[in-house]
Amino acid sequence: MEAKNIFGALALAALLASCGGEVKQETTTEVELPKEEAAEVCMYSFQDSAEVMWIAYKYTEKTGVKGVFEDVSVTNTGTGASISDVLMYATIQINTASSNSGDPTRDPKIKDTFFGALIDGQTIAGEITSVTGDNSFGHLEAIISMNGQTHPVLGEYSLKNSAFELKFELSVDTWSASDALNALNEVCEDLHKGADGKSILWPDVTVYVNTVIEADCK
Repeated sequence: MEAKNIFGALALAALLASCGGEVKQETTTEVELPKEEAAEVCMYSFQDSAEVMWIAYKYTEKTGVKGVFEDVSVTNTGTGASISDVLMYATIQINTASSNSGDPTRDPKIKDTFFGALIDGQTIAGEITSVTGDNSFGHLEAIISMNGQTHPVLGEYSLKNSAFELKFELSVDTWSASDALNALNEVCEDLHKGADGKSILWPDVTVYVNTVIEADCK
């Protein structure tokens, strides 16, 4: 009787095992996430000499008269990942005798009567002291030395396809140059008379500094 019970138990165990099926092992599938592409990094650097264009204003209507300084030296520029890296503490020196308005009768008067009346009038110097903005547009502060005086000025910059431009709105009164400006207006009186017959030469000057800043992107 005991033997039958043993065999019965073994048979039952075998039946249960055969009905239970195979034990499935759980498998995990690793999902491969897309790799993030490394962000492009650009290094900016000053590539060329600069051109300085000025616009003075005459007549009551404030009509612009354009000219350029043809002898300009830019030094102390940098290289880096931002426009600030390139411009901070960059210096510019302008030879005022190189001023060219395209009028051979006007240019000697500007050089002799205006710049010639200033202290150390043969040179205008500047240095950039602050830059805020991105690599397309921003603002800056510079100090400009003229007529024996140094004063801060505010400007703005833009960069598009390597063409870089600084723009300043200035007044020669800031550097106590009104006497020299009045003297220039006297010798150019007829040229500065508008439709109302008044001879006016405004103290305001717009200055553009144009150059090339290249971006090496990787």
